[in-house]
Amino acid sequence: MRKKRLIRILVLLALLAFAAFMALRVLNENEAGEPQPQPQNNPPVAVPEGCGLLKVYVINVSQADAILIITPGNKTILIDSGSGMKRNSSANAIAFLKRMHVSRIDYLIASHYHEDHIGGMEDVFSDFEVGTVYDNGNCGSYSSGVQRTFESYLSSRPHVAVSHDMELNIDSCLSGARLLAPYDRPEGCWPSNSDTSNENENSVVLRMVYGNTSFLFAGDCESNCEQALAQKGAEIKSDFLKVDHHGSATSSTPPFLAAVGARYYAISTDRARSVVDGYYHPRQAALSNIYAQGASGAGSLFRTDLNGDIAAISDGRRIDVTVQEVTGRCQLFSGYSSADVSSYGAIPALAAECE
Repeated sequence: MRKKRLIRILVLLALLAFAAFMALRVLNENEAGEPQPQPQNNPPVAVPEGCGLLKVYVINVSQADAILIITPGNKTILIDSGSGMKRNSSANAIAFLKRMHVSRIDYLIASHYHEDHIGGMEDVFSDFEVGTVYDNGNCGSYSSGVQRTFESYLSSRPHVAVSHDMELNIDSCLSGARLLAPYDRPEGCWPSNSDTSNENENSVVLRMVYGNTSFLFAGDCESNCEQALAQKGAEIKSDFLKVDHHGSATSSTPPFLAAVGARYYAISTDRARSVVDGYYHPRQAALSNIYAQGASGAGSLFRTDLNGDIAAISDGRRIDVTVQEVTGRCQLFSGYSSADVSSYGAIPALAAECE
């Protein structure tokens, strides 16, 4: 009996030894063969302890721009102010800021000196405490009352003309905040002239990084400005892009979009107003270029005229975008034929819905 038990034990030990040998052999073969697949994700960038959310709001201000940023450390940045001439434009911006309980704007950025970007600045200065102001250094002759009014406010507060790329040390929670000047101007400013595109091409650009997420805001940059930015390579790569110049035919060029490599796109526009003004923003060429980058038009491309205020919230690991659809959005295309709706750049699903 004892002899049989001993035999069973020896057999069991032999089997265990054989299994261990085979396992070791397989392991050695793996080490000597092709390298094993490694995770493709970049290592996460640590978000400092105690930091909250980075909140970006592209405000619905008709055919204009106004963007509110609340940093994880609760600093406020306002890029542009909407228009003082277009119905409910700057008023919408002011109302939105107040709904967000903003009483002070720590950093005010005027991307450039066109009315649809600085037309509401007088209301901003009147209704809020304003810290440092950044602009593109336009030191030429001012051709409009809006420009002269804005200049008058600059004399009484800190003001920086962005003549070259510069870091903004605004919040220790951020991994980076950088103002980009498409063209270096050692003299500190550039003379304005009547060339509208020249003003657009000198827009101040902001790139922000929080943890593993990044955002790019490039004002009304057109093709030359975008070409200069694209040459900066990884310096402009971003997950979220506020589309330049309301989606015009002279912006959103393929090399620029490829350099940015965004996952989310937001266009500040008002199709109906833009048609009246003769701009027809967003243009189909710009939308086609964005779609070619992989944007589907549902979940990655957003428009203020169709989606209202656009909120992009980052916890440093991912960006969540939320919107609220504009009531009666099909009225944007009232009176247009199906062909018009398509050529005027509606998101395809909306075009079908509104035929």
